[in-house]
Amino acid sequence: MERTTYAVEEGVGVILMNDPERLNPLDIAMDDELLARFTACEADPAVRVVVLGGAGRAFSAGGDMRFFQEQLDAGRYERLDEILVHVNRLILYLKKMRKLVIAAVQGHAAGGGANLALASDFIVADETMKFSEPFTKIGLAPDAGGMYLLSRAVGARKALELSVEHRVIDAAEADRMGLLAGLVPAGCVLEEAKRYARELAAGPLRAYELAKVQNFAVNYSDFEEYLAVTERDTMHEAFRSADFAEAVRAFWEKRPPVYQGK
Repeated sequence: MERTTYAVEEGVGVILMNDPERLNPLDIAMDDELLARFTACEADPAVRVVVLGGAGRAFSAGGDMRFFQEQLDAGRYERLDEILVHVNRLILYLKKMRKLVIAAVQGHAAGGGANLALASDFIVADETMKFSEPFTKIGLAPDAGGMYLLSRAVGARKALELSVEHRVIDAAEADRMGLLAGLVPAGCVLEEAKRYARELAAGPLRAYELAKVQNFAVNYSDFEEYLAVTERDTMHEAFRSADFAEAVRAFWEKRPPVYQGK
């Protein structure tokens, strides 16, 4: 069953994550389907600009805690490593593709969902947006390029603060921090993102695409190496930590985790 929807409207490719009951989690199937959608957009001459959104009350709540529990219970740590490969392939593609991508964010954009929004070129949000990097809350370091992308967006010190404190940023604060290209009332974000996309689509697209190439070279030229080395190695260690296992158990047992720092 497809987990996303896709349509081309007036030169705009509109991709929607469509698993609203589970808050559009970024599991392997979702990552791969999104990558296929973006690849199709990049190759389709009818698509001039891309909008990415999430159906329901959230953009994406990030990782699937049920998946984590299943892999830990079975001792399949290699499956935890595997999901990192899939999500990072998606994140890197968004940064390197030439066509502009606008994320339309409502409700929670958490963890991998937050980083999927950050990997887009522009974020349009509504007033219900809740942005967070909750990785350390469950004994993990940021994945999906989170530390790298957030550092580029808000600076190194603020990125570390937000990651360690794992607090939720509302839409107004995200706007003040410079994360947003637009902030609209609740219920309007997808239409506003599409309007913005149509406006961009009527402009000099080749110039926009070349500007994106330059921006990647200036700001993200070592991103692929970071994902393949630093993030892979740190997440390999974090997935196997006692604190991560404890956090996942505590989540399902509905109790506060007791960390050992191990």
